[in-house]
Amino acid sequence: MTGLLIDRKPRMRKSKLLMFRYVRILPGIVLLSTAATVACSQGTPDFSGQWKQDNDRCQPKRTGDVRLGIEQHEPELTVETSISRSGVSSRHAVQRYTTDGKLSSTTGADGDEFATSVVWKDSRLVFSIEEHEDGRILQSKETWSILEDGATLERIRERRNGEKQMLYFRRMPSSNSSSKSGFVKAGDK
Repeated sequence: MTGLLIDRKPRMRKSKLLMFRYVRILPGIVLLSTAATVACSQGTPDFSGQWKQDNDRCQPKRTGDVRLGIEQHEPELTVETSISRSGVSSRHAVQRYTTDGKLSSTTGADGDEFATSVVWKDSRLVFSIEEHEDGRILQSKETWSILEDGATLERIRERRNGEKQMLYFRRMPSSNSSSKSGFVKAGDK
């Protein structure tokens, strides 16, 4: 009998040691997986909504009425642009992108052709753009960020020649407009 007890004691000690190891490791694994889930869900803001260009805040200052309707359903990003300037007919374009770096070919509101890839960098969207305008190829990078608790869309456009533009858009309140784009029409106000 004594031999039996001697054999069982080391086995019980090993099993208790293993159980204590699991008990110490398991909470760490749960904590790390929870932190990773929270970090991923907070890392990519939603750019969806109706936006109106804040001409006075843009650098250089802008004129005209530029509005964006953005729909974001990862990885798809649709941007509807409407531009109107006094005395000139308004222009309109819909561009469809994916945020996974795949190349998208689109036509801008001014009729120029664009080849664009979009990726996430932290909580910003980064657009690598090749614009075909009047026989020239213009390359630029545009970075989109959400500022001021979601009230402002900042678009920083940088060209290879060092030219830099900072565009700001204010989030517009939701409307019950019946238009497909969701833009507020003058008669709907």
